[in-house]
Amino acid sequence: MTQAPELPTRSTGVKPIEIFAPDRRSTELLLLYAAPLFQAEIGPGFVWIVKLQPPPTGAGWVVDFLSLVQRWLESARLPWVNIVYDGHRYLIRPSTEIVQSA
Repeated sequence: MTQAPELPTRSTGVKPIEIFAPDRRSTELLLLYAAPLFQAEIGPGFVWIVKLQPPPTGAGWVVDFLSLVQRWLESARLPWVNIVYDGHRYLIRPSTEIVQSA
């Protein structure tokens, strides 16, 4: 697996997003999808956590992020994902068509 570049440690005012992936395969797929849009790294520990760093300015990244997560959930055939951002936990599910077919 290719090592993603480390996230910047300087304070940009925008906190990293933590995405809890269920396994190595889905983690690698998420890193592949995220690479063109966000700096990303795999967090340390026993759980597969992908940390994405949003750009320091503008809110346009939110739409890109949500599109990325939807595409990843559909490709990995996952029913949901837990995401932590700025101390808040979110549960994101794929579109209803994918959920119904699963």
